[in-house]
Amino acid sequence: MGHLFWLTFFFLAGIISLFYPWIGVVISYFITLLRPYKIWWWHFQGIRPFFTLAVPTLIGFVFYLFRGKVSFLPLKNRFVGAFFIWFFFVTLSYLFGPYVNIDSEYRFWDPAQIFDIEWKIFFYFFLACLLIDSREKLKYFTLPIILSSVYLIYWANSQYLWGHYYGRLRGPMGTDENFFAMMFVIGLPFFYYLGWYIHNKFFRYLLWILIPFGWHAVFLTGSRGGLLGLVVTILFVAFRSPKKIFGFLLIPIFILAYQWQAGSVMKERAHTISEYEQESSAQTRLEAWQAAIKMIKKHPFLGVGLASFGPAFPDFSDKKPRAAHNTFFQIAAESGIVAGISYLFIILSAFLLLFRASKFYKDKDPLLYFVSEATLTSLLGFFVCSMFLSLHLFEGFFYLCVIVNFFAYYNKIAQVHS
Repeated sequence: MGHLFWLTFFFLAGIISLFYPWIGVVISYFITLLRPYKIWWWHFQGIRPFFTLAVPTLIGFVFYLFRGKVSFLPLKNRFVGAFFIWFFFVTLSYLFGPYVNIDSEYRFWDPAQIFDIEWKIFFYFFLACLLIDSREKLKYFTLPIILSSVYLIYWANSQYLWGHYYGRLRGPMGTDENFFAMMFVIGLPFFYYLGWYIHNKFFRYLLWILIPFGWHAVFLTGSRGGLLGLVVTILFVAFRSPKKIFGFLLIPIFILAYQWQAGSVMKERAHTISEYEQESSAQTRLEAWQAAIKMIKKHPFLGVGLASFGPAFPDFSDKKPRAAHNTFFQIAAESGIVAGISYLFIILSAFLLLFRASKFYKDKDPLLYFVSEATLTSLLGFFVCSMFLSLHLFEGFFYLCVIVNFFAYYNKIAQVHS
């Protein structure tokens, strides 16, 4: 029955995407963020989610092109340009990286597999930037993060209630704890800010009530990066909340939730954050960062090669090879310093664009104001976590950047007509 449901879902989604490709993009990001094929994997035998949605969406996009319904203006800005540069060097590092074709016991990822994932991520990002070009479309584009986060909060807490986990909670089908925690770090700010936008009090309070359950989901993962991301976003919300009293109330509520529900695993791991000199995980990160810096110095243009940080590691350090555990270092070491700088430019540009959008729409358009604030808070949480985790393949970041690019494009239109 479940298999039939998903077959029907993708069939109908494909039909809709042929006529309204922007809806196809919304559905695609919903599937990407929720990952139902990992939750109910047994129902997805013979179903290829990306292919099933991408083909009709792309065909619909071509129809839009012929009908003159596509403007390329959303791609004509420095923000998107940095993504093109990033992907260009990712491609070069895959084709010509010095360690890409070297066999090694420390080959954590297959470069061909990683490149296949990366081009799909970038492809959908560029497509979404073109198609999410109006206020109404943006409103629907916030649904994937809301709906997927709601279900994943339920899923995580149900594992706790039914005792289906031990130690640190992984996501569905063994999804890395840190990646799983990141979903709640970037999702919960949308619960808070869009709660202010929703006029229906039932749905508003439902979103707000779910926030502590989202915190609990992060506690279950035992992710220190996720915990740090939560703390940063809560403090940021406290100072930028539409009503300061509600924002500052989050702080004592979070402290109480942490003391009551964090559990021994989360508290023990959190205690080590301030003792990085003695903590083995922090030491291994420092070792990886030192190796990354050496890789960048020796291979500044192309890096050591896509997905080749592990095989290159022994040539730059006598420590045990591992991932960089820092998104900038991972990108710059593998694909070159230009790719790494492009990533940092994207982050900085996103913050500036969203700060301007929030200021501009605060008294003019509640929807755009709250979405910009939610995205700004989520990106801040992501960036803090990315300093300690390799999150360059985290689709949630690209989803947020589609929203950022909407403001880069729409701000110019709004300011012209204001």
